[in-house]
Amino acid sequence: MKLPSLNQILIGALIIFALFAAKQCSDNANLKQQVIIDRQNQLALTDSVRTIKTKYGNEVSLKNVLIADRRNLKDLNAELAKDLKKLEGNVLYIASSVASIKNQEPIVVNNTIKEYPDGTKELNWTYHKDFDKDNSKTLEGNSKFTIDTIGKKFTINDKGTTITKDEMKIKLTTGLTELDKSYQIYITTDYPGVKFDKIDGAILDKDRFLKKVEPTIVWGPTINAGWGINPMNQTSGPQITIGVGATLNVSKIIKSIFKIF
Repeated sequence: MKLPSLNQILIGALIIFALFAAKQCSDNANLKQQVIIDRQNQLALTDSVRTIKTKYGNEVSLKNVLIADRRNLKDLNAELAKDLKKLEGNVLYIASSVASIKNQEPIVVNNTIKEYPDGTKELNWTYHKDFDKDNSKTLEGNSKFTIDTIGKKFTINDKGTTITKDEMKIKLTTGLTELDKSYQIYITTDYPGVKFDKIDGAILDKDRFLKKVEPTIVWGPTINAGWGINPMNQTSGPQITIGVGATLNVSKIIKSIFKIF
């Protein structure tokens, strides 16, 4: 049995070292990404709904978003996990919100009166307000009553109120933004008096949203082919070299320089 030469042993050792170095780089990148995810989830779990006013004058409600998958979302937010089960397809991002609406001013409704043969009177009322082309409110109904004058007494007998129409049209703008070095859900509307009491959300596919962590120096195996001279055995000809090397990520450096400006 022929034993491997010293060169073959060195080449094998270099290949093993290169594979080990590549794995270490991959593990470091995964670790850095996990640190980002853990920090983001900590922000989301301790954050509350915040409202800011943009430079355009509109109010925007914000809250940090979770980064999870279907397996661990239940541990972070059971309600979102329950909502997720009701959805189909490959859900990449899920959000839910709870809003309350408060009138900014008293609503004045004009009535019309209708009287039935049995003496029952009916007040019909209608309210409609267009705040803009995308936001409006409509409310219609009637209230019935009778008047009892027996025994020289004036008594109003209530027959109840019926709401026959209750419609609201509200435009909501929502999405995901990177703000203050974290990922946040934003919701905004031009409907007056809306307050977002609760906002929850989760990124379910981190690879589509998170930025990849680019290393400055990339280690890995190298294979070089060419024509050269081997001074060790004084031969020349085509050469194939297998080894390990480091590559400088010039693209990342250029991006960081332009980011400063």
